[in-house]
Amino acid sequence: MATDIQCKNQQHQPTPAQCMEHYGCIYDNNHLITLLIDPENGGIVDANKAACDYYGYNLRLFRKLDITDLSSGGEEGLQQFRSGAFPGGEYTGKRVFTDRHKLSGGQIIDVEMHTGMITMLGKNCVYTVIHDVSERVRSEQRLKESEERYRNLVDLCPEAILVYSAGVILFANRQAGKMFGCPEKTLHGKSIDDFFSEEPLTRSESMKLKKTGSMKENFRLKQRYIRHDGTVFDLEISGVPITYEGETALQLVFRDITESRKEMERAIIMQEHRHAAPFPLKQRAELSRMYIPAKSLSGDFYLFHKLDEQRVVGIIGDVAGKGISAALSISALRVLFLDSLQHTAEPVRILQDLNLKAVQHLGEDYIAACCFVLDFGKGRLTAAGAGINEFIVVPAGADSRTVTVKGAPLGMFAGSEFEQAIVPFLPGDRFCFYSDGMELLFEEHELGRTLEELEERIAGLTLQDDCTWLSLKIK
Repeated sequence: MATDIQCKNQQHQPTPAQCMEHYGCIYDNNHLITLLIDPENGGIVDANKAACDYYGYNLRLFRKLDITDLSSGGEEGLQQFRSGAFPGGEYTGKRVFTDRHKLSGGQIIDVEMHTGMITMLGKNCVYTVIHDVSERVRSEQRLKESEERYRNLVDLCPEAILVYSAGVILFANRQAGKMFGCPEKTLHGKSIDDFFSEEPLTRSESMKLKKTGSMKENFRLKQRYIRHDGTVFDLEISGVPITYEGETALQLVFRDITESRKEMERAIIMQEHRHAAPFPLKQRAELSRMYIPAKSLSGDFYLFHKLDEQRVVGIIGDVAGKGISAALSISALRVLFLDSLQHTAEPVRILQDLNLKAVQHLGEDYIAACCFVLDFGKGRLTAAGAGINEFIVVPAGADSRTVTVKGAPLGMFAGSEFEQAIVPFLPGDRFCFYSDGMELLFEEHELGRTLEELEERIAGLTLQDDCTWLSLKIK
């Protein structure tokens, strides 16, 4: 069966005693678990001290055993040993294979066997070094079970999930199969580009992808994809680095935001349309405005309502939150504001009424606001504050000054009190009202400047919040 492999010590023509002494030095004192096994019948010819300690047999008993006594496979153990050590029935060099062995106490362990041929005192034996790999096998099994649980859990997720590495899909859940238009199993080993083409990334999205190219951090971006059948998807893609089947990979979650994006676009159009409305008494005052959302949909708002031919009531505010939720709160506040005007036209009483309604209907969505009435018949402005507590008066030909009107944001406290200020005006005077996003960008004295001056300054600044600024010049 096997080709003779001569002991290197034989080149010195040792006596049997010298050979055994050499053998004891390199074998018996070795800390590795080592057996000499007869390749013909599987009998254990010899075992070193490490093997005796590990398996729990003394040397005399060990030499009466064969490989079938160690292998948990019993009689099949010899065949498995031969096929592992001599694939094809011939010695082909060092071999490594695994098996399950049984210790003297009955404990089953997983072993990795490293084998080679050796001739000792004229007898061919399989020199076998054994490593206990039970913990490694258990770890691999735990990992396998963990990944199986992961697959089962992810498969139930209502959003499309891929595991992606080096441009190749390693795993896809059912929802991903629906989004990609094919069974999820057919996605494995392919690229996303095989199913979708994408619109060019914006510069900011491109920079975000470059920063996450090392797969060391989480990321999120929005992107429009076009499936090859023409179906368009607006997707929010979240990525997180994971280890999958021993590989560094990205878990990508694809959230279809096509409908919500359409809703957002409609809300933006409605918001822009509302803010484009002219001042109700154009012959009485000239309105200049700056309205810049920090994101696509702002939490800032302003409204004007004509009370009669001499008076206009206005409100400028900032709703806590952003996006659709803020837009809904603004719409609700507009209804509440118009309802309050059915009972009063005095700014401080309007804020008191709105505050009670906000506590009742808007939960913790606090609203910072400033309400004012321009009475052109009496030539005076009356204003009250609720979180927006300052506005600027710019008399014609004179320096600007800041007027303070104290009061907590609407909805914060049911019993809030609000201050009210009355400021007389003449033709040429201006009043400037603004949200707190403007205060983050400009000094107080700058907010009384003209629209052109503010637009020139803001062009090079980074927005930290929505910015709304109104200037009313009395005619």
